[in-house]
Amino acid sequence: MEAMKSAIRIFKMLILNGEINRKENFDLYSDYIDSNVQEILSIFEEEFECKFLSFDDTIYLVPKLDGFILGIKPAEFRQYFGSNATQRDVYLGFYIIMYIFYEFYSGANRDPKKVDFIQISHLISKLDERFERLEVLNDEEIEDLEEEYMINIQSSIKLWTALFTDHESKRKTKYNIIRNVCKILEDQKLAYIVEEQIRTTPKLDALMRQYYLHVDRLNSINRAFEKGEL
Repeated sequence: MEAMKSAIRIFKMLILNGEINRKENFDLYSDYIDSNVQEILSIFEEEFECKFLSFDDTIYLVPKLDGFILGIKPAEFRQYFGSNATQRDVYLGFYIIMYIFYEFYSGANRDPKKVDFIQISHLISKLDERFERLEVLNDEEIEDLEEEYMINIQSSIKLWTALFTDHESKRKTKYNIIRNVCKILEDQKLAYIVEEQIRTTPKLDALMRQYYLHVDRLNSINRAFEKGEL
């Protein structure tokens, strides 16, 4: 019974805060390494389609890799883009998040993190270049890419290329979509914006270095961006 209570307290804290640090939450961290608590948490992983990970004296709760990106369902994701947002906004948001992760973590050396921050203006320019290149592909080529990488590219091209970079009277612009995407990452405690720069959190750095970068799907996405396919 005590092990069950400890597992529930750990799960509740991770739901609320996203992480448990040994220094700040020593009792919960100590409970986590108990074998009886671990056994109960493994049941939680199966039932709630999540995974508990521990790196550098910190415990994280993350969605299973075969679930929705960041554990956010499309309907919840769409809310970040306003009341008139459509599924196209969701597809474009997915693409932008993948590209942000690529910009930060596609290094070939032992530490894959390439940069400490990305200027929003730089990100917009890079996305402009990629969508301009994708725009000239024929329908068959686009369909092949969508099937291989399991993302909707065509709708993202149409939406992005139709937008102003920024506009004082328009709510939907390239700049604002970037900010909306970063708000999603900020709410997940993965990244944030400061002085027009996108910066990552220690949580995202740890997860990317220790977990996600070992996944074949993310590696295939990195190769796609490197070769210019996406």
